[in-house]
Formats: sequence, C-alpha cells, structure tokens
Amino acid sequence: MTPDRVHEAHIIFLRNGLMVLSKVRYRDWLKIQDEYDNYATSLGPWGIDAIISFFEDEYKEEKNWAFSRNEIQSFMESDENIIASDNGLDLLTNPSAVALRFNLMINTRNLDGLSELMTDDHTFIDSSNDVHAGKSEMVPGWKEFFEKYPDYRNIFTWVAVRNDTVLIIGYSTCSEPILDGPALWTAEARNGRLSEWRVYLDTPENRAALELPQGNEA
Repeated sequence: MTPDRVHEAHIIFLRNGLMVLSKVRYRDWLKIQDEYDNYATSLGPWGIDAIISFFEDEYKEEKNWAFSRNEIQSFMESDENIIASDNGLDLLTNPSAVALRFNLMINTRNLDGLSELMTDDHTFIDSSNDVHAGKSEMVPGWKEFFEKYPDYRNIFTWVAVRNDTVLIIGYSTCSEPILDGPALWTAEARNGRLSEWRVYLDTPENRAALELPQGNEA
C-alpha cells in the first residue's frame, strides 16, 4: 500500500534569505504561505529537470545556485523530503520541517536532537493507541528503544499538511519484524517543537479516517 517516492518538489523562498526544496504535498501556494511564517514566494512542484533548468536560467553559473546540481539530483532521488540552503534546516520552525527533522533524529538515533525538538508536554501515541505523555517519559523511552532496535528507520513517501497537522505515509525498516513494514504518522507542532507524534497501522480504515489517499492514489 506504500506509494512510490515523490519525484517533484517545490522551490520555496523565505524572507530570511533561505531557499527550501520540499517534496511536501500542498494544494496550492497559499497552503505553503500558511505554513511558513516568513514565506516570500514559491515555484512548482517541478521535477528534477525543471528545477535544474530554473537555476540555470535564473542564476547562470552553478557557483551562484543555492544548491549544487549534485545536491538537487541526490535530493530528488533520495527518500529525503526537505532540504534548505546554507545548512539552514534547523532554522525552519514550520510544522512539516519540524516533523521531518524529528524523524531525522529518530533515524540517526540522536537522543539530544529528539529532546530538543519535544515540547515539555510532548505526547507519543503508538499504533496500539497507548499514550505516553511528557518529555520526561519519552526521552528515556527513546533511549531504550534505540538500544533495543538500533537499525530502526522510517522512510516517508508522502507528506502533507492539513490544518497544522502533518500527515505522513511511509514505511519502517527494522530487523524486528513487528516494527518492519508500512505505517502512517501524524505530527502536531507548536512554536517550532513537536507536541505530538503518532503512529498508525497502515490500513484502509485508518487512511479513510485520516482522509489520506488510498493505495496508488497517493
């Protein structure tokens, strides 16, 4: 049920001078503007050829580009969903960027990074609907999880934002079979930190409840 990797991205210009390449799905540019407080303008979504053509036409020599040709190609062919110029990903506080950074911390087993991105009242809800409340509980919880499952990793193939909730389709990889396979996630962010991280079984019922595309519709 996992959709193919996204091969289009938006070019997002921010008033602080950063440029962002994002594969997050948006209905239109107004939704991007709603998510980024310092939004200036955006282009796309475009495939790799159109993105590179834009940089060639607009900035001429590659040394003037916000991203090198190789960076663009690597990003578009990877399972990453967002990159920012000047290594500025940590400066992005919009919900999708915070959720994607949070997952990067999970995939790299960066406990300090996870802790930094949690609100004090952070809540984790697992696929069994068990609630784990509070940063003070979740930091040692993630520490134990990383020690037990060091090869656990989440791959996101579809990301969107709806009413400040980040909606995610993807899959996890792990040598522990129960943790390996398709999954759905939602994330809630507040003031640049994650207040809720929730995992769902990837079932038609959960997709319908979350109003997510079914199967190849994504």
